Amino acid sequence: MNEKKKTGNIVATIIGIIVYVLVFIVIGRITRMVSSGEFSTEQIRLVNSFNGVFSQIQVLSIVVMVVMDRKRGFIVGMLLQGVGLLNVLIVQLLIAHNVMSLPGAVTGIVSIIIYVIIYTSMERNRKLHDEVTAKYQELIEKNRTIEEKDQTLTYLAYYDRMTGLPNRAFFTDKLQEYMDAGKKLAIIYMDADNFKQINDNFGHQTGDELIKVYAERFERYCADKYTCAKVGGDEFGMILEGSYTEADILNIVEQLRALFGEPVNMAGGQFSITMSYGICGFPNDGSTPEALIVAADTALYNAKLGGKNRPCFFSQHSLG
Repeated sequence: MNEKKKTGNIVATIIGIIVYVLVFIVIGRITRMVSSGEFSTEQIRLVNSFNGVFSQIQVLSIVVMVVMDRKRGFIVGMLLQGVGLLNVLIVQLLIAHNVMSLPGAVTGIVSIIIYVIIYTSMERNRKLHDEVTAKYQELIEKNRTIEEKDQTLTYLAYYDRMTGLPNRAFFTDKLQEYMDAGKKLAIIYMDADNFKQINDNFGHQTGDELIKVYAERFERYCADKYTCAKVGGDEFGMILEGSYTEADILNIVEQLRALFGEPVNMAGGQFSITMSYGICGFPNDGSTPEALIVAADTALYNAKLGGKNRPCFFSQHSLG
């Protein structure tokens, strides 16, 4: 697009030069004919009346060059106008002593001033446009940087950096969103049994890698059906929207037990864990997200006390 525009500007300048030179030749030819006495008095008056038209055509051709081709058009136009002015001053006034050409000299000087004004104004506008464009681009870049930082902060605030799963804050906000909509919920909190032994015996790096594997399985299982989150070091939570019976929940727990119990080959060994599950429901077990989380934690604690690797409901009326 820029190349086409550049080519068009050059063409405009070339056409302007051709028009200016042709008019210049015509004016020169007519002037010589008038000086040689080839025209009658009436013809001379008619020619003089057209001299202003010819001059305006020259001015117009240079204005077009300046507007279309800017600096190059301005330089070419000034050279052409300068040659024309010198011709009037030297040839017509100084050599031929043609006083009648004096208005032409004044017209030439005024035309040069007009070109300078036009070019100067265009350059000032161009600089202002460039400054505004630069400021606009700078503002866009700053906004982009701010948006990226906001996205990063949002991610850090709502997602676990190690696994990429939603975190406890996200889980809490999602609970509030569902509760505000008046939806029935079931919550399952799950925590790995004796996971500290893995960290102590094989190192925290191995433990972290195992958590990542379990997090991937858990996220894949929940998909778009359930809200899942990593709410602690080796603790996960899920929200089940809608009405669920105790049998429904126990069936999901069995699926989760199979999911987490599938062996993982890592660090030259094979690992398999169990989970304890704490279950509560809304609206029966709490009226705020915090109260529901406490209920789920309490049920989870009771599951641990009851022998681990088992589910425990907060109350017998958790699911209504």
